[in-house]
Amino acid sequence: MPGMKRIALPMVTPDLRLFDKDLIRSLNDLLINLSALLDGGLQFADNMNVELVTFNSSGTPDAENAVAHNLKRVPTGYIVYGLDKAAIVYSGGSAWTSTAIYLKVNVATVAAEILVF
Repeated sequence: MPGMKRIALPMVTPDLRLFDKDLIRSLNDLLINLSALLDGGLQFADNMNVELVTFNSSGTPDAENAVAHNLKRVPTGYIVYGLDKAAIVYSGGSAWTSTAIYLKVNVATVAAEILVF
C-alpha cells in the first residue's frame, strides 16, 4: 500500500521467540490498518453517532415535515448545513422518535441538508 510504513523486524536471532515474532507481525498489521483509516478512510459521520440527512420540505410554508433517520435512538438535536434557497429550518411540535424528527421550514419546497445527532 502506498504511504504505508512497515515496522522493521529485528534480526532473527535464537533469542527471539515465536511469540515475539507473532506479536511484531500482529502489531505491524494493526499499524497498516490504522494508517489506512486515518489517511483519509474515515468519514465525518463514521467517528460520531450522527447522521447526515437530506430532505425536501413540503409545498406549504411552516408545515411540519417528518424527517427520517437511522440513528436507532431519539436524537438530541440537529444542525442545518445546507439549503438550496434562503429559508429558516426550525423544530416542529411533534415528539421526535427513534426513526424520525419533525421540522418546519418557513418557505415552500426547500432542499435541506442537516446533521442529526
